Amino acid sequence: MVVKLLKPMAGFMLLLSIIISPGVNAQEFGGSSLLDGAFTEEQAINGQTLYYDHCLQCHGEAMNGVDQAPPLAGPQFASNWSGETLLSLVERMNTMPPDRPGVLSRQQAVDLLAFILWFNELPLGTTPMASDRDSLMNIVFETPTPQY
Repeated sequence: MVVKLLKPMAGFMLLLSIIISPGVNAQEFGGSSLLDGAFTEEQAINGQTLYYDHCLQCHGEAMNGVDQAPPLAGPQFASNWSGETLLSLVERMNTMPPDRPGVLSRQQAVDLLAFILWFNELPLGTTPMASDRDSLMNIVFETPTPQY
């Protein structure tokens, strides 16, 4: 039986902003695309649990950010991370939460990232996203081009 992720209703309605400024540009590395399905449903489900345990208080139910915390979803987030490696995102996540940086293992950070990517409507794949540096450096963050 396939477990379906429950996306908060507000997530469908919000256009959200940026997490931070991105780092290394993956275009230089000839990396693969998230549009190919770079993570599994199981990883996203694991990440959802981690999000509710570690991120919800600051980033909110709809990932729109609370108080000083930036949003983790939406078009500006996508625009600012477009062309960057997932390694850049994982490394940024390892600075969180501010009062306990590095509390998540690398695999937990990858699972959490899978949930964030799923929330941003990126496609599921059939192979789990690897957590090693080289693999994450070779996956490029991008979103589908809007069809008008």
